[in-house]
Amino acid sequence: MEGGVFSAHKPTYLLLLLHIFLLALLPFKAISSPKTQAEALLTWKNTFASAPPSLTSWSLTNLNNLCNWTAIVCDHSTKQVSQIDLSNFNIDATLTHFNFTPFLNLTQFNLNGNNFTGPVPSAIGKLSKLTTLDLGNNFFDQEIPVEISKLTELKYLSFFNNTLIGVIPYQLSNLQKLGLCTSLTYLDLTSNHLEGKIPSSIGQLRELHYLDLHMNSLDSSIPSELAWFCTNLTYLDLTSNHLEGKIPSSIQLRELQYLDLHMNSLDSSIPSELGFVPPHLLDLTSNHLEGKIPSSIGQLRELQYLDLHMNSLDSSIPSELGKIPSSIGQLRSFSTLILVQFLNSSIPSELGFCTSLTYLDLTSNHLEGKIPSSIGQLRELQYLDLKNSLSSSIPSELGFCTSLTYLDLSRNQLSGSIPLTLATLQYSDLNLSNNNLNGPFPQRLFPSWRIMIF
Repeated sequence: MEGGVFSAHKPTYLLLLLHIFLLALLPFKAISSPKTQAEALLTWKNTFASAPPSLTSWSLTNLNNLCNWTAIVCDHSTKQVSQIDLSNFNIDATLTHFNFTPFLNLTQFNLNGNNFTGPVPSAIGKLSKLTTLDLGNNFFDQEIPVEISKLTELKYLSFFNNTLIGVIPYQLSNLQKLGLCTSLTYLDLTSNHLEGKIPSSIGQLRELHYLDLHMNSLDSSIPSELAWFCTNLTYLDLTSNHLEGKIPSSIQLRELQYLDLHMNSLDSSIPSELGFVPPHLLDLTSNHLEGKIPSSIGQLRELQYLDLHMNSLDSSIPSELGKIPSSIGQLRSFSTLILVQFLNSSIPSELGFCTSLTYLDLTSNHLEGKIPSSIGQLRELQYLDLKNSLSSSIPSELGFCTSLTYLDLSRNQLSGSIPLTLATLQYSDLNLSNNNLNGPFPQRLFPSWRIMIF
């Protein structure tokens, strides 16, 4: 009986269900139309302290021409907004007045280089199609909303240079939510006021290429998960935090080109495993590292910049790195070399083979002997500081370093006269003070140098 009644009214039920389904679609269509998007953008623009002249296309009279508005890119098929790029528009505003709901298909949202203030609204989690979110160089404050973890298509995320606070575990990786953003390749949280630990769940970001967390107040240790699992990392900067403990010996970042951990409180020794990581830049300055410099560092043939000063490392330099004897000449890619307070031998002539050097600082060591004439082969050299215990004369070949802008040979035991070849150098800083130089000083030949000679 009941089945017969249902069968009799079945067409009515089906029509009712279809009607409900169509009604459900209407609001979505209404909130996502080009017209509602244009109206939402105009409403937001009206909250700007002073709208930039470049946004004059954002107007009621131009409501039906949304896809030609400045800073707006539309999807060709739907004619709806797919990208908003307001970078460097000098806008004074907040995101709290932005209506996220009409922009559910937005893929790129760039507000870099403005004066946005206030919080990052939790409603930003509605933009589930985002692949790029750049809120860098603003004045956003408060905590990073956990709803960021809903942006599972995100590849690029930057909060660089804001005033965000909070603890990363609660803001970006609570319940390993950051780990859900498995497509992320670029993450920059530099120059904020973030504190607490670097979450271990960051190791789940297997596609991450770029990670910059420097200039925060992060503490605790570097998670081994980061060192072990983020195998696609090419850039890692954790500078100027309060990180402590060891550099993880589990480091397996074979693609890494830039590793900067300076100005932390890292202790223990430098792990030999770093020799299997091929960075172009390695900066471990200003930590509490001790022990020997591992010989494996000498295997880094692509290394261009190495800075280990202001630690408690043993004074000996591994021969594989170049004592600094002859093997340093194998590091042909070096552009910057800073070895302060390590050395007690002489400067090897093979240093002249490092022809990519632009910056050479061997200050405050106990180097003795001659300045090798081969240093004249360093035609790209711009900065040279050799304050030590060097003796003999200044080699005339220094005049062949035609790119030199800064030359400090002070506080040595150099003797003889000043080579006239130095007069070919055109720039401003020369310090030869506190030596045993003699003979007349041809000042008229050095009109472009700021000279300090005693």
